[in-house]
Amino acid sequence: MDGFPKKIRWSRFLERRSGRGIIVPIDHGLTIGPVEGLDSVTQVARWIGHPAITGVIAHKGMVERLAACGLLRGVGLMVHLNGMTSLAAKPDQKERLTCVEAAVRLGADAVSLQLNFDGTNDAHNLSQLGEVVDEAQRYGMPVLTMLYDKVRCDGDELRLKRMRHLMRACVELGTDALKLEAPAQFSHVHQLLAGVVDHTAVFFAGGAVRSEEDVIRLAQEVVSRGATGLCVGRNIFQRESAAAVLTQLQKVVLAVPETPQSERSRSHGVAGTNGKTPHPVGEAAE
Repeated sequence: MDGFPKKIRWSRFLERRSGRGIIVPIDHGLTIGPVEGLDSVTQVARWIGHPAITGVIAHKGMVERLAACGLLRGVGLMVHLNGMTSLAAKPDQKERLTCVEAAVRLGADAVSLQLNFDGTNDAHNLSQLGEVVDEAQRYGMPVLTMLYDKVRCDGDELRLKRMRHLMRACVELGTDALKLEAPAQFSHVHQLLAGVVDHTAVFFAGGAVRSEEDVIRLAQEVVSRGATGLCVGRNIFQRESAAAVLTQLQKVVLAVPETPQSERSRSHGVAGTNGKTPHPVGEAAE
């Protein structure tokens, strides 16, 4: 991720010590209509201020409404640029609905778009991403690509091969971050991340509502294998107690791993007054 403006903006989506993040997408209303948990600003207000949340993704209209109520303070803001309703003849054909300049005017820190590859729309998707990246570069804005492969595959090997190819295509076109569906077998996470996560942030989606235990396990599995974090919506805002699951995810995703050096530092009284190990000389505290 080149350029200081882009790096500064992207840092708002990550917890500064762990370097990981929990981003909550709330763009569902355009696609599927009214949805429990996002039905009103009041519902969103119940959970959006939780300290585990490092970023939010929303369409431009919701950004204005939430900002007017003071609900977007203290988190990274991503404006979603494309979409399509589930009522459409081709719901996987996501069309551009706004531009990067509009996101800048709204105060966004980054932009996102969703690419659903159904086997017929590769050119449409890739040209859209290329155009968004070019626009974003002019403003120093990071781009997150929500990448989904809708083509049916016979076996995990072909599925992984296709996904790695699509991930590489997005990287080649300049995306700064990816949101992926977690593979059925967590052992395949490493194969998806290999050669990518060292230069491109990778978040895993929560998908359909699942048990709280399954969400926590998802977080543990992907983070332990090097993922940047989670991009989870329904498994947060459709919970009876969103705060409870967010608190648990915070402990898993945003926790700073103990190291022998940090343990020695504390035992010798080197930590600062807040009990945290100071940043090395030259390291930004952000």
